[in-house]
Amino acid sequence: MCTSLTLTTDNHLNILARTMDFAYILDPDLVFVPRKYPLASQVDEMKRPTKYAFMGMGRKTEPAILTDGLNEAGLACATLYFPDYAQYSDEVDPSQTNLAPLEVVAWILSNFATLDDVKAAIPQLNIVNRPTEIFEIVSPLHWIVTDKIGQTIVIEPMKDGIVIHDNPLGVMSNSPDFNWHLTNIRNYIGVNPNKLGPIKLNGVTFSPLGNGARTFGLPGDYTPPSRFLRALFGKEAINNLETEDEGVKAAFHILSSVEIPKGSVITDDGVDFTQYTACMVCNTGSYYFKTYDNNQLIRASIFDEDLNASEPKGWTIPQNQQYGKLN
Repeated sequence: MCTSLTLTTDNHLNILARTMDFAYILDPDLVFVPRKYPLASQVDEMKRPTKYAFMGMGRKTEPAILTDGLNEAGLACATLYFPDYAQYSDEVDPSQTNLAPLEVVAWILSNFATLDDVKAAIPQLNIVNRPTEIFEIVSPLHWIVTDKIGQTIVIEPMKDGIVIHDNPLGVMSNSPDFNWHLTNIRNYIGVNPNKLGPIKLNGVTFSPLGNGARTFGLPGDYTPPSRFLRALFGKEAINNLETEDEGVKAAFHILSSVEIPKGSVITDDGVDFTQYTACMVCNTGSYYFKTYDNNQLIRASIFDEDLNASEPKGWTIPQNQQYGKLN
């Protein structure tokens, strides 16, 4: 599961926000990895040099595994589930960069500053059908990547190789593939936030049953196509966002429409629910998040850390609900 979107504020900040929906309990850490800290793939155990410090949600393993995050150069990335479509290589290729699917986020954030850099490096990437320490199985994944100015791409490992899509909408969910979601939008082009007036039939006036009548038809279920459309509607309908504070609040409000409460989606692996929601501000290095059990927003910043530290750093995520008090 999972849903993601980007937002741009009037003062030119770009935000990547996402829900993490899964049945397997992730129990994540907030992780910071400093500049030039070598990362060894669990596929071929080769240590590779890196350039940029990065921060995100994942596990402080060795090497660190991230499900999303941002780096000091302003690049942000998130991994989302991509069942029935993701296809990986079965073999290690010594001439390429060999990674397990869950190692891709850290590889992107530690090495690249722009989307052009990412696009140029993808042909040398070999995503291998191997698990990592976090999961005992290989997860089918695809990725959304965005930069400081709001340019966005989607990376999808398909049967015929890794495909890169430019994503001018800045929205992504799960299967089917990105092009399918673009086509599906055509079924909903009449949905909008504007007021619908009354009509007359044979002299009888019929008025809408309340405001929001023109959103009729916007799907409300938890399937990936429906979550994609609700996120897109929320993004396109939201008021102008002047500051980081407004952008962050808007991102969490929009994604609340696609959050999955426990018990609403039951799979063969258990109860699928929104374990956390995160919001990354590319330009300021800020990482905001809340969890299913703690709705209080927590903020961290990559620039509050020593970018040249010798070791990665991790924080345990508070899971108990925090309550504010009135003075």
